[in-house]
Amino acid sequence: MSGHKDTRILGVDELCVLFEAVDRHLVKRASIVVIGGAAAAFHQAESTTNDVDTLDALTDELRAAVDQATFAGLSVPISASTVAQVPDNYDQRLERVLPHLKNLEVWVLERHDLALSKIVRGVEHDMQQLEEIHRHHRLDFEVLVERFRTEMASVVGDPSRIRLNFLELIERLFGELKRVVAQKRLS
Repeated sequence: MSGHKDTRILGVDELCVLFEAVDRHLVKRASIVVIGGAAAAFHQAESTTNDVDTLDALTDELRAAVDQATFAGLSVPISASTVAQVPDNYDQRLERVLPHLKNLEVWVLERHDLALSKIVRGVEHDMQQLEEIHRHHRLDFEVLVERFRTEMASVVGDPSRIRLNFLELIERLFGELKRVVAQKRLS
């Protein structure tokens, strides 16, 4: 393999093909929690990704199935994110996608939890993906504010920057007046 990085862009259709191939190569049940851009794709963000980030490291069995799918021509980097930060109770709200798969359970962050995980970095591409998700399945202002207030305390990073990123997202999705309301509720 050359030193050239695969820059293929993945939407939900390509992700489905990938996970179906991984499922075919699994010999026993495995589970994966997808975060980041791949999770956003499952929530109908049109902006795409070029890799699959997971919340946890892949098991040996899952890694072997991914390697076999890669050998079959589906070269997509799948790896645990080293910097992912999610709301405290995210695991109670995970959503299963692709339930037809025989051996692989694919879970994605619920869309509000995904939004909160993306505001930690606050990069423009993430904000655009959240606006796209919001256009298809409106995010709930109350849910976002309450989860930010009660479930983001364990997030590592500059709290004032993360708070500003959150308020910027609120303004982009709901307008300036809702940003002021959220700001007051977070005080």
